[in-house]
Amino acid sequence: MARTTGNKAQREHVRQTLASFGATPAAIAAELQRRFGLRPRDAFRQAHGWTQEAVAERLNVDGNGSATFTGARISDYERWPFGGRRPTLAVFNALAQVFGTEPCCLVDLDDLAAMPDADRRILGSADTGPLSGRAAAAQPALPSNTMPEPLRWDPGALVDETELVIMVAERTASFGAWAQASNVGTFALDDIAASTRRIALDYLTEAPVVVYARAGLLADRVFRLLQTGRQNPDQARELYTWAGYLCALLAWMAGDLGHPAAAESQARTAWMCAEMVQDNALRAWVLSTVSKIHLWERRYEEAADAAVRGFGHAAEGTAAVMLACQEADAWAEIGAAEPAREALRRAEEARQGAGGDTVGGLLACGVVRQHNYAGAVLLRIGEAASAIEHANNALAEAAADPSVAYGTLAQIRIWAASAHLNTNSLDGAVSILSPVLALPPEQRLDPVVHRLRDVGRAIASNPTLRTSAEARSLQAAITEFCATGAARQLP
Repeated sequence: MARTTGNKAQREHVRQTLASFGATPAAIAAELQRRFGLRPRDAFRQAHGWTQEAVAERLNVDGNGSATFTGARISDYERWPFGGRRPTLAVFNALAQVFGTEPCCLVDLDDLAAMPDADRRILGSADTGPLSGRAAAAQPALPSNTMPEPLRWDPGALVDETELVIMVAERTASFGAWAQASNVGTFALDDIAASTRRIALDYLTEAPVVVYARAGLLADRVFRLLQTGRQNPDQARELYTWAGYLCALLAWMAGDLGHPAAAESQARTAWMCAEMVQDNALRAWVLSTVSKIHLWERRYEEAADAAVRGFGHAAEGTAAVMLACQEADAWAEIGAAEPAREALRRAEEARQGAGGDTVGGLLACGVVRQHNYAGAVLLRIGEAASAIEHANNALAEAAADPSVAYGTLAQIRIWAASAHLNTNSLDGAVSILSPVLALPPEQRLDPVVHRLRDVGRAIASNPTLRTSAEARSLQAAITEFCATGAARQLP
């Protein structure tokens, strides 16, 4: 039943007395409720000394879309559920903003008992989300992985457009707060970029299994940022870009460690990231990785095709140099000499216009790496003397650049040794292979082992070399080297 509320003069006397003592509107409202049994919304309004028309004017000034409040509407909200009209959650939010309190302070037991279960759960938990209008900007953003509940209302309760407009304005404010939320801190993207570049560079000189593990941990960090939170579109694009580069690095490393199936899986994820962000530079390096995987699986035509596709995307950096070299490498493996030479010419042309690379390190093709491909290709198409010239140039360049990958230097020395053997220079082969055979087990990458086995087979199949004690000693050293490759260092 309705409660007695005293008379207006009595209520005003209490309000003014408490205000003179410095009481807050919330404290005055509590006293009005205790002393006169006022309902919460009525008590907060009278605690401020406002009429119902004054509250309506303040609501309209605070802004609620095109909705227009009236004194009669405020009266309806105060009388409910003993008549009047049920306030929606949006109305509770708007009133709370005007009164300077929380929506949960504007309801009592009668309100909670009469309202829908969903509204009661929200108001009972004191969690009504961002307020509409100007209040939305003052409220903390929703958690980055939380979207507001779907909009629901009872059409029968909407006598006119006012409550509908208020409710929809509330939802747009909620979405705005959610969309602005981000789990990427100010320096997170810079740190991810720097760490990715460091991994790509460290892989050239450090133990591959250790660097592979670091790359995996960093990739997982990026994945979790994307999967468990929200970012603005630019931040998300950058995260997907670095996720793509990290997956390309992981794929390249997995191939080096003798795991082509893992490499293919990681390359597919890298390509998905590149497609999501429409990044041609990333596409080019992913296709370079794919070409490398196909080559080591002896799928030479597919390797050449991936390189050609990648070349079409390579508009910046040294990716075009790398991809043309890889195309030449694939053609040389099947004895297609002229396409191989043409690809090498395109690699040299691309070198002239090459700029800086986004990642660098493993995902870059410097002059030494280009010499490595060119010499190996020329050797396979029967130009051993030219191959040895490339080897000498590459080793001279590398002597002045300590950042050149040990794997690249090892491959250069291996095919250069094969070129010496082709010219019956066993001493030259032994001399140039000595640094390779001294590599520690953790640096004996699968491509190095693979190519070195070819040298051992060449020695075993040569009748002249089979009778040489020095050649047999070299073959034994090669066999021991290949038995302790880096892939065996994996746990």
